[in-house]
Amino acid sequence: MTPEILHVASADGAAAELIVHPADQGEFLYWLPALGVTARHYARFAELLATAGIGLARHEWRGAGSSNLRARRGVDWRYRDLLADVAQGIQALRARHPAARVWIGGHSLGAQLAALTLARDPSLAGLVLVAGGIPHWRRFPLWQWPLMLGLVAGFPALASACGYFPGQRIGFAGREAKSLMRDWAGTAWSGRYRQVLEDGNLDAELATLTHPLLALQLRDDRYAPPSSLAGLLAKLPRTRAQTQCLARADFGHGRADHFSWMKDPQPVVQRIAAFVTARG
Repeated sequence: MTPEILHVASADGAAAELIVHPADQGEFLYWLPALGVTARHYARFAELLATAGIGLARHEWRGAGSSNLRARRGVDWRYRDLLADVAQGIQALRARHPAARVWIGGHSLGAQLAALTLARDPSLAGLVLVAGGIPHWRRFPLWQWPLMLGLVAGFPALASACGYFPGQRIGFAGREAKSLMRDWAGTAWSGRYRQVLEDGNLDAELATLTHPLLALQLRDDRYAPPSSLAGLLAKLPRTRAQTQCLARADFGHGRADHFSWMKDPQPVVQRIAAFVTARG
């Protein structure tokens, strides 16, 4: 089925396409990409999930893909702006499919912001995390601590010097906004999200959620190891969480890491579809 293209604009003029793959069961997963990954990279994932009966809406981050913005000196945004964009996208999806039940999910940074979106909008049905976790340096293996502390200090400094974060040049994320990377570094240093918004304490809001939650961890994932996922789940103590680990044997290409599942998403699709359908 040809996907629907919705044009979503936020109050400050940021605009991007929302790519919607409907399905028959009236369930939708609103999907947030990893940092530096455009919505088009999840096309196969979306097609397979829709075939399994779960619709998927592919969000586009501001500054990437179909977005009308690009990060540069003088063009900046933060996590709070990304969350506002997501809220607009969910509103557009609900307007187009008013009878649908909408879940929120994401990959990597998208998994973190999916959890924060649910804290802001608890009317969503539940949460799906794939290769997600909190980047708090203490939640990584001991041997990675020097690297994580270096990134915490180095990424904001590089972004300040350039006026934006040149992630595509150093092999981490894409061309990102300066203040967005400061927010990332703030959470990586403190393990908290309370600094993201001025009108609330997101850590406290996360702790109140009681929704169903599926967390899929990739066994060979060095960007979101089990301890990082555990740190994120610790902020959601009242959710009805189910954690599953996918190993190399689950994938035809024999890899189970942070990005490789996107080339062979069927094992991820099967688990998400089973989880959502069981809670229909």
